[in-house]
Amino acid sequence: MSVIDIKTKQKSPAALLLRGELIGKLKLSKAQMNAYLKDGMPHYLIGNEYRFLENEVVKWLETYRPPQQRLESEFRDKKGRTLKEYVTQKVVLATLRITKETLQGLSKRGMPFERVGEKEFFHIQDILDYFRKGSLTPATGPATEECLTPLGNNVPKDVPIIIVDGSYNFNNQTAGSGLILIENRETAMGVSNVRKIATTKPHVSELLALLDALKLMKKKKFNKTIIVNDQKSWSNGITIDVNSYEGPIKTYLLEFNQLWTELKGKVVVKYAGEMNNGKKNLLYQKAHSLSREYEKEVFKEIKFLS
Repeated sequence: MSVIDIKTKQKSPAALLLRGELIGKLKLSKAQMNAYLKDGMPHYLIGNEYRFLENEVVKWLETYRPPQQRLESEFRDKKGRTLKEYVTQKVVLATLRITKETLQGLSKRGMPFERVGEKEFFHIQDILDYFRKGSLTPATGPATEECLTPLGNNVPKDVPIIIVDGSYNFNNQTAGSGLILIENRETAMGVSNVRKIATTKPHVSELLALLDALKLMKKKKFNKTIIVNDQKSWSNGITIDVNSYEGPIKTYLLEFNQLWTELKGKVVVKYAGEMNNGKKNLLYQKAHSLSREYEKEVFKEIKFLS
């Protein structure tokens, strides 16, 4: 009986490339190679030596984007804006006509900017709002009534209105709040406050601004108050799970929940979009500007003119 050997034909696999061979084939620098490895480029570690399959690496490089590029494309600020609406340091220097040293000093003192990866980006309108003094329109008479329409149309004049906004500076880890208190539709008082807080949730600053409004309401013993903010969903109710926030913030949120429970029957929360010009409203813009001053409980009398 004869024995027949059956041999299967198998394609010989591609040889693994050494690190230097891959660098030569793909014309990479050592720095590029190290960066790719750090970002997860497919490789094999045999002992302490790297090996690569060229086809795997080429396929990976086809869809590869550097971390900085990914961060920039995925960026959204607290207002939902992308980096397309931001500019680089070079543009800011030319617009403000200042030096790099001056820009660094202003940034440290609270001038708004966003750090994305290793780069800094700036929103020109935010910067102009931060430095703006005076009114955008000539002074011809009181404008609080006009600014509050149509939101204030059905609100009695003796019911105070508090417009609030919060801002968070990741660079300094500070949460700022700005409040505009309007009484009798004739006088307006601005209040700014700041807290040193480390958080990954910038909307915490909005909650702290709301907390400051509740504290102001209790201090002045208001029987009813309208609080206006830029969080549309809060108009339908506010529920806070304290345990979902970082430790240092819980103390403030517990205080918020306590005050909210105590005063919610006297508070109506409204959305800034219900006012004339929405978030471009002069009163809201002033609250926004105060939130970026990062000053401790500074009270200012404000005269709004149209």
